[in-house]
Amino acid sequence: MRIHRNAFAGAVVVVAAVVALAPSTAATPASGVTVEPLTQVDVSAFSPFASLPSKFTFRRITIAPGGTLGWHYHDGNVLAVITAGQVTRYETDCVPTTYSAGQGLSETVGPDHVHVGRNLGNEPAELYVAYVNLANEPLFVDAPAPNCA
Repeated sequence: MRIHRNAFAGAVVVVAAVVALAPSTAATPASGVTVEPLTQVDVSAFSPFASLPSKFTFRRITIAPGGTLGWHYHDGNVLAVITAGQVTRYETDCVPTTYSAGQGLSETVGPDHVHVGRNLGNEPAELYVAYVNLANEPLFVDAPAPNCA
């Protein structure tokens, strides 16, 4: 039994070393963000939508000056309209694109399209956002910042 105990102890040391040396994949949390759910509609019971995106979610998001949505991606389509202030969006190349009140944007879908929205202005930014997902998909998935961030 002594051999098995030593093998187990050795395996624990190896696993602990791998975990300790692994690169951090911590998500980047949002800050300064207020989310107001407006409505959600599930149309999956209707036969034309049975295998298509079937959950429509609408939210009003306010980002305080200096606030961030955190790095994330979407599994479903997202459309947004900025109604106040400005939002600066960065993708994995870290090139900024700024959207002002009255402008709209759409998000590219999938984990290879990580992005962040930030309010670099002096007034709150407000967005109305529509998410189009399959019934069990999350609205967004937190992700680590890319190397350029």
